[in-house]
Amino acid sequence: NIEKENNIEIKFPLRVYHVDSPDDSTVVVAMDITLKGNEIRWFDTIKERIMTIKTIFNRDHKNFSFERKEGGKYSFEPMNLQVYEDKVKSKLLSPKNFTDEESMLKAFEETKDNAW
Repeated sequence: NIEKENNIEIKFPLRVYHVDSPDDSTVVVAMDITLKGNEIRWFDTIKERIMTIKTIFNRDHKNFSFERKEGGKYSFEPMNLQVYEDKVKSKLLSPKNFTDEESMLKAFEETKDNAW
């Protein structure tokens, strides 16, 4: 189970991640991911998600994966154009075509400003 690092907040360093879960089809994108104790939180382009972690399978931010206390496994990988095209684009309500990675990342980051 989770080590007791309750006072240490870890912020994932990359700007945008792809989230995959065989148990939760509502997750696709994650930004501003923070891990504190047994809690993980992120912004998914519409709302903030907060989950309690039961088990961490991989702590590396480039392949972070965990099981939620309430059930369900989740994994994160850095977002790039290939990941976007292969795993994300078809799941979005308004998918866009991007010619470069920076414009894709900026488009996701702009959703933070538009959410509130």
